[in-house]
Amino acid sequence: MKDLLLRYAMYNIWANQRIIVLLNGLTEEQLDKDLGSSFSSMRKTIYHIWDSESVWYQRLHLAASVILPAKDFSGSWEEFVQLFSRQSELLKDFIATASDAKLAHTIEYHHAVRGICKSAVEHVILSAFNHSTYHRGQLVTMLRQTGVTKIPQTDFIEYTRIKK
Repeated sequence: MKDLLLRYAMYNIWANQRIIVLLNGLTEEQLDKDLGSSFSSMRKTIYHIWDSESVWYQRLHLAASVILPAKDFSGSWEEFVQLFSRQSELLKDFIATASDAKLAHTIEYHHAVRGICKSAVEHVILSAFNHSTYHRGQLVTMLRQTGVTKIPQTDFIEYTRIKK
């Protein structure tokens, strides 16, 4: 299982970077334009991915309460990119250093809607990556709405073809 989780972590970093490259080419106005998705703008959507990866990472470290990094973030786009990229790396590092027993362990955490939840660490990790993939898909649609036509593949199978 650890090998699969590491591969997914590397895929998540790769796919996030591909989306960031596209977003880097946009204006502030384009990043913040209301496009009517789950999160109104591309910036809010990518910030949500950052928040979610951070929340799951904090839960994996058994944080009593979690902090959403984007909530009070007022830095530049470049600072965000560095912090977001680092967060994805931290998830990979967690997996790389975790024992098989730790990955199979069950953690307890507080969910804002469901209250106290329990999940296997390996399920938490897969959920974090799956959630990021879902919202990257929304970003692809939002990019198309903005007129971006050259959008690289971010599917896992494409990653496996390139990163043999």
